[in-house]
Amino acid sequence: MKILMMGLGSIGQRHVRNIRKVYGDKAEILAYRKRGSSITFTDKLEIRDGVDLETEYDIKAYKDIDEALGQKADAVFITNITSKHIECGIKAAEAGCHIFMEKPLGDSLEGTEKLKKLVEEKQLVLFMGFQNRYHPCVKKMKEVLESGVIGRVVYGDCEFSERLTTMHRYEDYRGTYMARKDMGGGPVFNLLMHDFDIIRYLFGSPDKVTGMLRSESGLEIDVEDSADGIFAWEAEGMQFAVHTDFIQYPPAHRFKIVGEKGRIEADLNEAKVRIYAGDEAVKEESYPDFQRNDMFIEELKDFEACIKGKTEKLIGFDDGLEALKMAVAMKESASERKEKRI
Repeated sequence: MKILMMGLGSIGQRHVRNIRKVYGDKAEILAYRKRGSSITFTDKLEIRDGVDLETEYDIKAYKDIDEALGQKADAVFITNITSKHIECGIKAAEAGCHIFMEKPLGDSLEGTEKLKKLVEEKQLVLFMGFQNRYHPCVKKMKEVLESGVIGRVVYGDCEFSERLTTMHRYEDYRGTYMARKDMGGGPVFNLLMHDFDIIRYLFGSPDKVTGMLRSESGLEIDVEDSADGIFAWEAEGMQFAVHTDFIQYPPAHRFKIVGEKGRIEADLNEAKVRIYAGDEAVKEESYPDFQRNDMFIEELKDFEACIKGKTEKLIGFDDGLEALKMAVAMKESASERKEKRI
């Protein structure tokens, strides 16, 4: 399998490590590299001093995107800055390559129709990097909801927050894509997007949202540092509140789902779920053997299986688009100071 990487920052390198772990020398890895940084990371974002990235993982790099795509890769991993996702996705699709697209699909809806048309016309796989679908807590929430033990869901809330200054300790956070509007930064696109996918996975797409964005932390960034939103499903009479910020340490990532007969509480960082159902004693499940990288390995295997037609477990273009619509609508609601339909 010939794989072209577009972007070899921390997430791109994680995928490279996993490709080598799963496929070894059977995978030929190419890269389109604009900056050409030789910094090599561990899974914990620690710098491996004296290790050259391209040599360590046998990567052949190209500085010209057309030359890179001309190598006729089987699949392209788009792991560069958010604002370039759609543009690179279109180029990859035009070249006839299957696509693994790191979340989010983009930072606006511009170009999404063209990308969708290309993917459909050329019968390509576009797999979204929403790895949290593979989290044991998310799987458990799905299982409990489908069992009906907590009854009809009426309300839920979630929080995904992490301190921006400690996310990439090896560089000045103010220059990262997460901190810059022109690169698609902000916690809504870079943290909360995962939860938009989880919410859709559990409940389907909402109808409307009221959002609020703030920039009050003194982080010296031109994007929001925190955001809140309330999504509503009109037919179901359900609401779901979301929160994200670039301020908190240690990080927080949790869900609460309230039904007429009970509730579910999940902490994705602690890998624990509590289930309250009727008058029964609380049930707690924990996953002490859970390793974050396991989710990335699972999605990598499913991406390959989708390409080979061996599975229908596709987290596809429409999943990325619907999550992006939630983010865009939430930001527009905050800007216009009114409820926004999605």
